Amino acid sequence: MRRMNIRHISIAAALIALNLTLGKTAATLALPVYMDTIGTILAPALLPLGPALAVAIISPLVAGLVIHPAFPAYTGTGIAISLVAAAALRLGAFKRLWTALLTGFVIALVATIVSAPVTVMVFGGVTLSGTSAVNAVLMAAGNSIWKSVITGSMLVESVDKVAACAVVWVLLKRMPERLRTTA
Repeated sequence: MRRMNIRHISIAAALIALNLTLGKTAATLALPVYMDTIGTILAPALLPLGPALAVAIISPLVAGLVIHPAFPAYTGTGIAISLVAAAALRLGAFKRLWTALLTGFVIALVATIVSAPVTVMVFGGVTLSGTSAVNAVLMAAGNSIWKSVITGSMLVESVDKVAACAVVWVLLKRMPERLRTTA
C-alpha cells in the first residue's frame, strides 16, 4: 500500500478546509444549498483515488463537529459523490462546461438516492434548513415523507451539485495541468 506523500496530505487538507468553509458559510446564512462538496468533487482531479476518498470521508465527520451534527450520517453520500466525480473526470466530463453541468445532475441524482434513506429513516425528513424547508412544504401539501424528501433533495441537490461542478470546471480550467492527476 502506497503511503500518502506531503503533497497529497496538503492538498487533501486544503480541500477538506474548502468543504468546511463553504458548508459553514451556507449553513450560517441558511442558504437553500450546501456548497460543501466542491472539494470532494475536485479531489479526484488532484489526488489519487485513496486520498480523494479520504477527503470525502473526513469532510462530513469534521463537519459534524463544526457545522451540524447530522453531517456524519451522510459520509456515504460523500463517498458516492467522490466515486462519481472520479469516473466523470476519467471520462473527460470536466473538459467542457456542458458536460461538467451534466455531471452535476448525475451527482445530484446519486446524492439524492444515497441521502434520502438517511434523511427519512434517521432524521424523519428534517436535517439542514434549505432542504428541510422544501421537504416541509411538500409534506404540508399532502405528499408522503419519502416523496417529499426525494423531491426536495433532488431540487436542492440539482442546484447545489450543478453549481459545484461549474466551480470545479472553472478551477480546473484555470489550474496548471501539472497539478492535475486527471481531467
